[in-house]
Amino acid sequence: MSKPIFQALIMLPPRGHTRAERWVAEGRGAAARDLARRLGRIPSVDQVWVLAADEFDRDAMEGAGARPFRGSGEPFHFGRELANAAEAFDPAPVAYFGGGSAPLMTEDMLAEAFERVSSAQEPMALVNNLHSTDWAIISHPHILHAYSHRFPQDNPLGWVLWKEASLRVEALQPSAASRLDIDTPSDLILANGHPGLGLELDAFLQGIERPWLKRVDRIRAIMASPGASLAIIGRASSKIWRELERRTEIWIRIFVEERGMVASGRLARGEVRSFVGRMVDDMGPEAFLAFFSELADGLIWDTRVWMASQGVYPSPSDRFAADLGWVDEIEDPLLRRLAAAVEKAPMPAIVGGYGVVAGGLYALLETMDGDAAYHPSRNSRHS
Repeated sequence: MSKPIFQALIMLPPRGHTRAERWVAEGRGAAARDLARRLGRIPSVDQVWVLAADEFDRDAMEGAGARPFRGSGEPFHFGRELANAAEAFDPAPVAYFGGGSAPLMTEDMLAEAFERVSSAQEPMALVNNLHSTDWAIISHPHILHAYSHRFPQDNPLGWVLWKEASLRVEALQPSAASRLDIDTPSDLILANGHPGLGLELDAFLQGIERPWLKRVDRIRAIMASPGASLAIIGRASSKIWRELERRTEIWIRIFVEERGMVASGRLARGEVRSFVGRMVDDMGPEAFLAFFSELADGLIWDTRVWMASQGVYPSPSDRFAADLGWVDEIEDPLLRRLAAAVEKAPMPAIVGGYGVVAGGLYALLETMDGDAAYHPSRNSRHS
């Protein structure tokens, strides 16, 4: 029996209007074009399609071999658009990728992922991350229609297909390739130098400003120094802790809270609570960072948990400018104060979203110890 041929859909969000948003959009676009070319060379992929919010991205993706997919024309809802695509491509199986979701997945890795799904004896989906999905290869996508309302964004895709749709779902083992998703400036900065980069993204990253690279170099030096100490705050997993212990000889302080806050809907419902956030608020960001400099030589901080605990979540423009240290471009006064404190902190601190304690940290580890060929081929299974 012949194996199925997939239709692949890449989605790209609006590029934004501010300097920080545009910078991330340029990097994400480069990654999406690299991905389109890689997917286009996989025999089991018939056609790569793109659903992009901006005409610039549509045109650029066409140059990379992707065909425009016509959306519903309604206000964007991820689940509805994905279900519409599955219906349009029926009976072909479908692969969905966020534009920045697989910048380090090589052609061989992608081909192996498609092979696993096409060789399965039962309906299944392969995702990069069960708890926060950025891409998925789905053998029987007609199931998406009944659950489209459960996907306001892609994060809960794998979890809902497993828990609610009772589909067999497999997730790749954690690594930079399977976890890095370009969602914030720090995701881009931490990917720099990784050999899994495609040509366009690698060229884009050659223009990274030296102050950002210097801070990453200082964190990398800490991780390579036996007996040094590193603090990690945010939605980190036990697996990244184990990788740090396996690959380094440093002392690690890790403060984990609010894992799954996006996929569970707690962020949307305003239910995020943060112990660390309360410390920041009570002490003030300057005193908080000064205190942490007494605990560790460096800090990697998923600041989105603190942001979510404030009640009013900052705009993408403010979040990205804070990650980049562009203090004067931040409108939110609390976030502006935090960003200024990070810039003046006594120890090097890398801040960002979930990626800094997930895919970005894996990338940092892999470029530090030369093990960037680490292959996420073994799967964890959920059914």
